[in-house]
Amino acid sequence: MAPRPAATTLVVRDGDAGLEVLMVRRSLQASFMPGAYVFPGGAVDAADGEAAPQCDEPADALVQRIGAVTQVGDQALAFAVGALRECFEECGLWLGAGDAAAADFGALRARLHGGAALHGLAADAGLRLHTSVLQPFSHWVTPLGLPKRFDTLFFVAAAPPGQVPEVDAGETTTLAWVNPAQALAAHALKEFPMEFATVSTMRQLQPFADAAALLAHAAAQTALPPLHPRLKLSAEGKPAGVLLPGQTGYDDLWGDG
Repeated sequence: MAPRPAATTLVVRDGDAGLEVLMVRRSLQASFMPGAYVFPGGAVDAADGEAAPQCDEPADALVQRIGAVTQVGDQALAFAVGALRECFEECGLWLGAGDAAAADFGALRARLHGGAALHGLAADAGLRLHTSVLQPFSHWVTPLGLPKRFDTLFFVAAAPPGQVPEVDAGETTTLAWVNPAQALAAHALKEFPMEFATVSTMRQLQPFADAAALLAHAAAQTALPPLHPRLKLSAEGKPAGVLLPGQTGYDDLWGDG
């Protein structure tokens, strides 16, 4: 099964303990990663690739800035708009807009949940889709052997000042601003459930003292080839772990990449 394009955003700010990233907890009834803390994100929709007129940077510039770095080419527009849409849908943040006092974000979000396209909402409200605030950070492809597979771009973006995130009370049930080191410590104690790619991403965030350092690092990256983890199976043929390229046993496992 070919992986479906998806986009995830690490919304970051500075807190008392240093860098903080926004996480949402998925509903226990969710079909994918139930109960896990994740970064806002989800599958890219066909309409996301039609939003160029509402974006705050030209499509060719976006392809050069994101598409060439991540190897997604002219799909960069759809990935970026998908990231903005999922963030607004899951936690109510319109990235890049400040407090945008004139916009009724509650009403716009309700229309989005009702099936309206994000670029249409932006046009109606006189807002831009600020793809320029998204910096590509990593690129993950779900291992072969899992029932749902995604080809996911991870972006980083600064938390928009004046906006307060809110759960959608459907897909997401809890919001949390977390420091990476503290999240990993809680996860080790089985108090903060996270899946493999989320844990790996948290480890990548640990060296950064603040949001500015992380955003500068992301903006300076020149190549983010897709990362293809591979699935370890038990003697019974059930998933028993994940290996990354370079780890012992990776080349012996079945997988792409």
